[in-house]
Amino acid sequence: VIIPVYKVEKYLAQCLDSVLNQTYGNLEIVLVDDGSPDSCPQICDEYGVKDARVHVIHKKNGGLASARNVGLDHASGEFVSFIDSDDWIEKETYEKIMQVQEETLAEIIMFDIIQTDGMTFFDKFNYTRETGRVVAANEIVKQILLDKIGSEVVKAVYDIKCWEGIRFPFGRLYEDIPTTYHVYEKASKVAFVNEPLYKYRVNKSSISYTPNPIKPYHFYLGYRDHFEYARKHYPDIVRRVGANAAHYAISMYFHACTDAIETLTPYK
Repeated sequence: VIIPVYKVEKYLAQCLDSVLNQTYGNLEIVLVDDGSPDSCPQICDEYGVKDARVHVIHKKNGGLASARNVGLDHASGEFVSFIDSDDWIEKETYEKIMQVQEETLAEIIMFDIIQTDGMTFFDKFNYTRETGRVVAANEIVKQILLDKIGSEVVKAVYDIKCWEGIRFPFGRLYEDIPTTYHVYEKASKVAFVNEPLYKYRVNKSSISYTPNPIKPYHFYLGYRDHFEYARKHYPDIVRRVGANAAHYAISMYFHACTDAIETLTPYK
């Protein structure tokens, strides 16, 4: 379980407790302190002392992609999952997931995400089919390329072999978009747990909610990657994938002509 940690001292204990208290106990938890300037490094060390399953890595700040990559480099389990350190999971998450994996032998097991402000729940991200159903992995790849299924890496547990040779691109925002479909491409089948096991905290200080004029550009880069990949491997959907990329290209252009002209000029 790879958990990048940065400036989440208010929420970190809830996240870690939700993992350590799982009914499925055969876990390795890799905490990657990405140079957090608050008390997160100390909290990580405290958890590392009290539970032998917790391995703490301290590094200079390099961003989410860098922290996840370090976690992947240190992961030693047969399967891998990712949790953002201001989120948490249900107590039976890994037990339910691994039960489906044992029954189906799928390399990737997907589950649902539900948004929360910490008090109430809303906007369930329903990606999955009925629990136990299995589909060909390339069907999911197509759905991701078409943006019918999001690229969020946290919504699944993966056979570690699916990550061989794949890492998140350094310096990119929304680094899931140009990465996740490659991981699914390495699998043969995907199974589902149709429950909102993952609680996604709506954090107004996170990347997703922080104003940044460069964000449309990074969205465009990700969906341009989707288009280039579809053009080579999925010509039957390339027009629709290209339309998504064009949408973000137009959005970026409007930003470049208005509020973000100085920020985006170097990228012309």
